[in-house]
Amino acid sequence: MLESLLSDLPLGELLSKKPLYYVTRLLMAGVAFSMATNAEKVFARVIGLVWLLIVGGLFLSIGVTKETIGDMLIGVAALGAAGYAWWYTRS
Repeated sequence: MLESLLSDLPLGELLSKKPLYYVTRLLMAGVAFSMATNAEKVFARVIGLVWLLIVGGLFLSIGVTKETIGDMLIGVAALGAAGYAWWYTRS
């Protein structure tokens, strides 16, 4: 039902994948962000930070090549979250 609604709207072309794909990626990025801001556990912080950098770079490159706003926004947000997590744990 949601797919047909998105395909009828002109905004549906701004997303390259199904909406559930973005929801799961955002949830995974949220977990990675919480891991990256954990100041006590260095291993979890490194894994979370690397995951945010990889996901941010991949989504940004997908968004630029396919010209989809949704992917670009998630990529920029993930890279920004990685930068904030780095700053938060260093200060």
